[in-house]
Amino acid sequence: MKTSEGKKLSSRGIIRCHPKIDSLEPLYELCNVINKNKEEIIRDNGRSAYNNLMGIVQKLELFYKNACYYNYHSLSTYNRNYRLFCLANNIILDANGQIDHLYSVKNGNIKFILDKQSRIIDHSGSTITHIKFNTSKTSIHKKLNTETNQNEYFEKVSNFIKRNYKFGKRYLIVLQKEFVLSDNSDEGDFIRQLRQVGFTDIAVGDEYNGEAISVNWYGNLIGKNTWRDFDCCYLIGTPNSRFESHVIHLCQYTDKHDWRIGLGVVKNGKTKSFKNPDLEKIRKSTIVSDMYQTVKRVQRNPKPQAEIYIVTSEEEVFSGVAKQLKNVKIAEPIQLTVDDFVSRHELNGASESSNEDTVTEMIVDWLLQQPPGTYLKRDIAKQFNIKTKHFTRYFNKDLILVQTYIRAMKIRIQYRSIVRL
Repeated sequence: MKTSEGKKLSSRGIIRCHPKIDSLEPLYELCNVINKNKEEIIRDNGRSAYNNLMGIVQKLELFYKNACYYNYHSLSTYNRNYRLFCLANNIILDANGQIDHLYSVKNGNIKFILDKQSRIIDHSGSTITHIKFNTSKTSIHKKLNTETNQNEYFEKVSNFIKRNYKFGKRYLIVLQKEFVLSDNSDEGDFIRQLRQVGFTDIAVGDEYNGEAISVNWYGNLIGKNTWRDFDCCYLIGTPNSRFESHVIHLCQYTDKHDWRIGLGVVKNGKTKSFKNPDLEKIRKSTIVSDMYQTVKRVQRNPKPQAEIYIVTSEEEVFSGVAKQLKNVKIAEPIQLTVDDFVSRHELNGASESSNEDTVTEMIVDWLLQQPPGTYLKRDIAKQFNIKTKHFTRYFNKDLILVQTYIRAMKIRIQYRSIVRL
């Protein structure tokens, strides 16, 4: 994205924007055409095709009618007609009520009165350990050694689990879904790594049948008691939501849609955070809530004796979870060190370029300026002074930015070349 003067917009934050259209009439005409041909569409392509078409029209209408939020090649909005709390008075039972900062934001149009309940379960028989390492999806992807096709983080953490493994105990391991299951629902990178270090008795997702190890992902454990008697819990990924989702949740929970607050994002070390204190508290409390609910899936009894390991670079996130476990023993933290195999700046003089100008972005910008055709990867690598064998570190179908242009049918990746469509 660029300004009208051609200057590249900074990606250090979320941009509030209003897509422009002269009239919504063409959209309504499209809707009428779809409805007139409803029976024919369903007969030839199925009801799902009709529903998808109507969904596209409805989403387009929302984008043009509402304020939108742009963040890293993604545009988001929401339907203001849906209100979370519809009665004059609402009683909400929420186990995360004391954690979630959305209930504490001031100046909204909804007033929350928190009736805090003290924690009852005594966790003095449990131990929680902080393993210090950045476990965002981006950070984990950077640990992939493309020459060996091994993820060094997964190798280290699976060996750590193996060293601490005790026969007769059962383990719940949770991280992001894409590392548990691949796009075609095969076993993901972490599952394959667990098998490489010798584990065979592994359940994946909901397919649990008495195995010693169950690997699952955030969002797939809520309200389930499958792991109530498990002994150990490893949280080896961080459940980060997209930054713009926190802004949208703020609007929804306060029923206020005209917030005039800064949406800037800063980087502290390897962790991104909001400049605005309320949004940052919402971001962190969301992560703590997800992790706390995950930890509470194991040892669901009056006197739990669990071993809990949380891998995160954010001290406040770890302490936020530990604080919710009454009397839990906090072990000595462990520092995990893993080499980065994806450098953002391997170009000559890249250290002086702006942080936004990553190698991937440069390659994408260059491709989009080229006429349609096939471009050899080795020639592109030469253009950017990258070793050919390292090209896939910067340009592959697993990178979010690259996925965006593949889905938009701007580019197609082949074995030895990139096709500009």
